[in-house]
Amino acid sequence: MRQSLFSLILIPLLAASAFAQPELPEENRYVFRKMPNALIKTAHEEIHLSEIYTRNPVLLTFVYTRCPTICYPYLQYLQKELQKIQIDGYRVLVLNLDPRDTVEDMVRLGKILDVPRPDNWMFGVTKDIAALADSMGFHFEWRKEIGGFDHPAMVAGIDRNGYVLRILVGFQKTARLAEVLREMQGEFIPSYPLPGKETIFRCFEYDPITGKWRMGPGFLILFTPALLGLFGLLSMSLIIKPSTGGKRR
Repeated sequence: MRQSLFSLILIPLLAASAFAQPELPEENRYVFRKMPNALIKTAHEEIHLSEIYTRNPVLLTFVYTRCPTICYPYLQYLQKELQKIQIDGYRVLVLNLDPRDTVEDMVRLGKILDVPRPDNWMFGVTKDIAALADSMGFHFEWRKEIGGFDHPAMVAGIDRNGYVLRILVGFQKTARLAEVLREMQGEFIPSYPLPGKETIFRCFEYDPITGKWRMGPGFLILFTPALLGLFGLLSMSLIIKPSTGGKRR
Protein backbone atom coordinates (compact mmCIF):
# COMPACT_ATOMS: atom_id res chain seq x y z
CA MET A 1 0.00 0.00 0.00
CA ARG A 2 2.78 2.40 0.92
CA GLN A 3 4.67 1.59 -2.29
CA SER A 4 1.56 2.22 -4.38
CA LEU A 5 0.96 5.56 -2.69
CA PHE A 6 4.63 6.49 -3.16
CA SER A 7 4.38 5.67 -6.87
CA LEU A 8 1.26 7.80 -7.27
CA ILE A 9 3.13 10.76 -5.82
CA LEU A 10 6.51 10.13 -7.46
CA ILE A 11 5.43 9.53 -11.06
CA PRO A 12 3.75 12.95 -11.56
CA LEU A 13 6.73 14.65 -9.93
CA LEU A 14 9.15 12.90 -12.26
CA ALA A 15 7.02 13.82 -15.25
CA ALA A 16 6.96 17.47 -14.20
CA SER A 17 10.69 17.51 -13.51
CA ALA A 18 11.33 16.22 -17.02
CA PHE A 19 10.48 19.70 -18.27
CA ALA A 20 13.41 22.09 -18.27
CA GLN A 21 12.61 25.69 -17.46
CA PRO A 22 11.25 27.08 -20.76
CA GLU A 23 12.92 30.18 -22.12
CA LEU A 24 10.92 33.19 -20.98
CA PRO A 25 10.45 36.17 -23.31
CA GLU A 26 11.94 39.58 -22.67
CA GLU A 27 8.83 41.70 -23.00
CA ASN A 28 10.72 44.79 -24.24
CA ARG A 29 11.95 42.85 -27.28
CA TYR A 30 8.45 41.93 -28.47
CA VAL A 31 6.16 44.78 -27.45
CA PHE A 32 4.82 46.73 -30.46
CA ARG A 33 5.68 43.96 -32.90
CA LYS A 34 3.08 43.34 -35.58
CA MET A 35 1.57 39.88 -35.47
CA PRO A 36 1.58 37.87 -38.73
CA ASN A 37 -1.80 37.57 -40.39
CA ALA A 38 -2.20 33.85 -39.72
CA LEU A 39 -5.07 31.84 -41.16
CA ILE A 40 -7.08 30.29 -38.32
CA LYS A 41 -9.58 27.49 -38.61
CA THR A 42 -12.42 27.30 -36.08
CA ALA A 43 -15.50 25.12 -35.85
CA HIS A 44 -17.50 27.72 -37.81
CA GLU A 45 -15.11 29.31 -40.31
CA GLU A 46 -11.63 29.95 -41.59
CA ILE A 47 -10.59 33.45 -40.65
CA HIS A 48 -7.43 35.55 -40.68
CA LEU A 49 -6.10 36.92 -37.42
CA SER A 50 -6.51 40.48 -38.71
CA GLU A 51 -10.26 39.90 -39.09
CA ILE A 52 -10.43 39.08 -35.38
CA TYR A 53 -8.31 41.82 -33.84
CA THR A 54 -9.77 44.63 -36.00
CA ARG A 55 -13.16 43.86 -34.45
CA ASN A 56 -11.92 43.37 -30.89
CA PRO A 57 -8.51 43.35 -29.23
CA VAL A 58 -7.29 39.84 -28.51
CA LEU A 59 -5.80 37.90 -25.62
CA LEU A 60 -3.81 35.19 -27.37
CA THR A 61 -2.53 32.03 -25.75
CA PHE A 62 -1.19 28.68 -27.01
CA VAL A 63 -2.01 25.24 -25.62
CA TYR A 64 -2.18 21.65 -26.74
CA THR A 65 -4.88 19.19 -25.75
CA ARG A 66 -2.47 16.41 -24.77
CA CYS A 67 -0.66 18.68 -22.31
CA PRO A 68 0.05 16.68 -19.12
CA THR A 69 0.68 19.53 -16.71
CA ILE A 70 0.12 23.20 -17.41
CA CYS A 71 -2.35 23.93 -20.24
CA TYR A 72 -5.63 23.03 -18.56
CA PRO A 73 -4.82 24.71 -15.22
CA TYR A 74 -3.66 27.84 -17.04
CA LEU A 75 -6.85 28.12 -19.09
CA GLN A 76 -8.92 27.59 -15.94
CA TYR A 77 -6.92 30.35 -14.26
CA LEU A 78 -7.60 32.73 -17.18
CA GLN A 79 -11.28 31.86 -17.14
CA LYS A 80 -11.68 32.56 -13.41
CA GLU A 81 -9.58 35.74 -13.40
CA LEU A 82 -11.37 37.25 -16.40
CA GLN A 83 -14.71 36.69 -14.66
CA LYS A 84 -13.54 39.00 -11.86
CA ILE A 85 -12.76 41.87 -14.24
CA GLN A 86 -15.70 43.94 -15.45
CA ILE A 87 -14.28 44.81 -18.89
CA ASP A 88 -15.93 43.94 -22.20
CA GLY A 89 -15.01 44.25 -25.85
CA TYR A 90 -12.19 41.74 -26.21
CA ARG A 91 -11.75 38.14 -27.40
CA VAL A 92 -9.74 35.29 -25.93
CA LEU A 93 -8.10 33.31 -28.74
CA VAL A 94 -6.81 29.84 -27.84
CA LEU A 95 -4.69 28.23 -30.57
CA ASN A 96 -3.11 24.82 -30.96
CA LEU A 97 0.54 24.37 -30.09
CA ASP A 98 0.59 20.77 -31.31
CA PRO A 99 0.05 20.15 -35.05
CA ARG A 100 -1.67 16.90 -34.12
CA ASP A 101 -4.56 18.83 -32.56
CA THR A 102 -7.63 19.21 -34.75
CA VAL A 103 -10.46 21.72 -34.65
CA GLU A 104 -12.58 19.06 -32.99
CA ASP A 105 -9.94 18.61 -30.27
CA MET A 106 -9.93 22.34 -29.56
CA VAL A 107 -13.74 22.48 -29.50
CA ARG A 108 -13.78 19.68 -26.93
CA LEU A 109 -11.26 21.63 -24.89
CA GLY A 110 -13.64 24.61 -24.86
CA LYS A 111 -16.50 22.39 -23.72
CA ILE A 112 -14.41 20.98 -20.88
CA LEU A 113 -13.65 24.51 -19.69
CA ASP A 114 -17.34 25.45 -19.91
CA VAL A 115 -16.58 29.17 -20.21
CA PRO A 116 -19.47 31.36 -18.96
CA ARG A 117 -19.34 33.67 -22.00
CA PRO A 118 -18.49 31.41 -24.96
CA ASP A 119 -18.92 34.26 -27.48
CA ASN A 120 -15.80 35.87 -25.98
CA TRP A 121 -13.67 32.75 -26.48
CA MET A 122 -12.40 31.28 -29.75
CA PHE A 123 -10.72 27.89 -30.04
CA GLY A 124 -8.93 27.11 -33.26
CA VAL A 125 -5.97 25.63 -35.11
CA THR A 126 -3.41 27.20 -37.42
CA LYS A 127 -0.46 26.07 -39.49
CA ASP A 128 1.27 29.39 -38.76
CA ILE A 129 1.95 28.62 -35.10
CA ALA A 130 5.74 29.04 -35.44
CA ALA A 131 5.44 32.54 -36.95
CA LEU A 132 2.92 33.62 -34.31
CA ALA A 133 5.04 32.24 -31.48
CA ASP A 134 8.19 33.94 -32.77
CA SER A 135 6.39 37.30 -32.95
CA MET A 136 5.56 37.24 -29.24
CA GLY A 137 8.60 35.41 -27.87
CA PHE A 138 6.77 32.18 -27.10
CA HIS A 139 9.44 29.47 -27.04
CA PHE A 140 8.41 25.83 -27.14
CA GLU A 141 10.27 22.60 -27.69
CA TRP A 142 9.25 19.01 -28.22
CA ARG A 143 10.56 16.70 -25.49
CA LYS A 144 10.74 13.10 -26.65
CA GLU A 145 11.21 11.69 -23.15
CA ILE A 146 7.76 12.81 -22.08
CA GLY A 147 6.04 12.93 -25.46
CA GLY A 148 5.06 16.57 -24.99
CA PHE A 149 6.06 20.19 -25.44
CA ASP A 150 8.12 22.23 -23.04
CA HIS A 151 6.54 25.70 -23.02
CA PRO A 152 5.61 28.56 -20.69
CA ALA A 153 2.13 29.50 -19.54
CA MET A 154 1.75 32.77 -21.37
CA VAL A 155 -0.77 35.22 -22.79
CA ALA A 156 -0.23 38.24 -25.05
CA GLY A 157 -2.46 41.29 -25.41
CA ILE A 158 -2.92 42.36 -29.04
CA ASP A 159 -4.55 45.67 -29.98
CA ARG A 160 -6.92 46.46 -32.87
CA ASN A 161 -3.96 47.19 -35.15
CA GLY A 162 -2.39 43.80 -34.57
CA TYR A 163 0.48 44.94 -32.36
CA VAL A 164 1.65 43.12 -29.23
CA LEU A 165 0.99 45.45 -26.28
CA ARG A 166 1.82 43.30 -23.27
CA ILE A 167 3.04 39.82 -22.44
CA LEU A 168 2.18 38.04 -19.19
CA VAL A 169 3.99 34.86 -18.19
CA GLY A 170 2.68 32.57 -15.47
CA PHE A 171 -0.23 32.87 -13.08
CA GLN A 172 -0.37 36.63 -12.52
CA LYS A 173 -2.53 38.66 -10.15
CA THR A 174 -5.95 39.85 -11.28
CA ALA A 175 -4.68 43.45 -11.31
CA ARG A 176 -2.00 42.63 -13.91
CA LEU A 177 -4.52 41.00 -16.22
CA ALA A 178 -6.91 43.92 -15.81
CA GLU A 179 -4.09 46.29 -16.69
CA VAL A 180 -3.50 44.44 -19.96
CA LEU A 181 -7.20 44.48 -20.86
CA ARG A 182 -7.48 48.23 -20.26
CA GLU A 183 -4.39 48.93 -22.34
CA MET A 184 -5.82 46.77 -25.14
CA GLN A 185 -8.90 49.01 -25.10
CA GLY A 186 -6.69 52.04 -25.76
CA GLU A 187 -6.63 53.33 -22.19
CA PHE A 188 -3.40 54.89 -20.96
CA ILE A 189 -2.06 52.80 -18.08
CA PRO A 190 0.61 54.60 -16.06
CA SER A 191 3.44 52.79 -14.36
CA TYR A 192 2.45 51.99 -10.81
CA PRO A 193 3.41 49.59 -8.03
CA LEU A 194 1.07 46.76 -7.32
CA PRO A 195 -0.61 46.76 -3.91
CA GLY A 196 1.58 45.27 -1.22
CA LYS A 197 2.83 45.71 2.32
CA GLU A 198 6.19 46.93 1.04
CA THR A 199 4.61 49.95 -0.69
CA ILE A 200 2.43 51.41 2.07
CA PHE A 201 3.80 54.94 1.64
CA ARG A 202 2.45 55.63 -1.86
CA CYS A 203 1.01 59.12 -2.34
CA PHE A 204 -1.61 57.85 -4.80
CA GLU A 205 -2.91 54.38 -5.43
CA TYR A 206 -4.15 53.20 -8.84
CA ASP A 207 -6.59 50.30 -9.04
CA PRO A 208 -6.30 48.75 -12.52
CA ILE A 209 -9.44 46.67 -11.98
CA THR A 210 -11.67 49.75 -11.53
CA GLY A 211 -9.40 52.19 -13.36
CA LYS A 212 -9.64 54.72 -10.52
CA TRP A 213 -7.11 56.65 -8.42
CA ARG A 214 -7.37 57.31 -4.72
CA MET A 215 -5.25 59.19 -2.21
CA GLY A 216 -2.77 57.01 -0.41
CA PRO A 217 -1.25 57.29 3.08
CA GLY A 218 1.96 58.66 1.61
CA PHE A 219 0.14 61.83 0.60
CA LEU A 220 -0.56 62.68 4.24
CA ILE A 221 2.97 61.71 5.28
CA LEU A 222 4.40 63.97 2.58
CA PHE A 223 2.67 67.06 3.96
CA THR A 224 2.97 66.20 7.65
CA PRO A 225 6.18 68.27 8.23
CA ALA A 226 4.63 71.35 6.63
CA LEU A 227 1.41 70.95 8.62
CA LEU A 228 3.35 70.52 11.87
CA GLY A 229 5.41 73.61 11.11
CA LEU A 230 2.29 75.68 10.39
CA PHE A 231 0.65 74.41 13.57
CA GLY A 232 3.78 75.35 15.55
CA LEU A 233 3.80 78.90 14.18
CA LEU A 234 0.13 79.37 15.03
CA SER A 235 0.69 78.04 18.53
CA MET A 236 3.63 80.39 19.13
CA SER A 237 1.67 83.36 17.84
CA LEU A 238 -1.02 82.70 20.43
CA ILE A 239 1.44 82.21 23.31
CA ILE A 240 3.86 85.04 22.55
CA LYS A 241 1.99 88.32 22.27
CA PRO A 242 3.82 91.18 20.59
CA SER A 243 4.62 94.27 22.73
CA THR A 244 2.22 97.18 22.07
CA GLY A 245 4.18 99.90 23.83
CA GLY A 246 7.48 100.75 25.51
CA LYS A 247 8.79 102.89 28.36
CA ARG A 248 9.73 106.43 27.43
CA ARG A 249 12.76 108.15 28.94
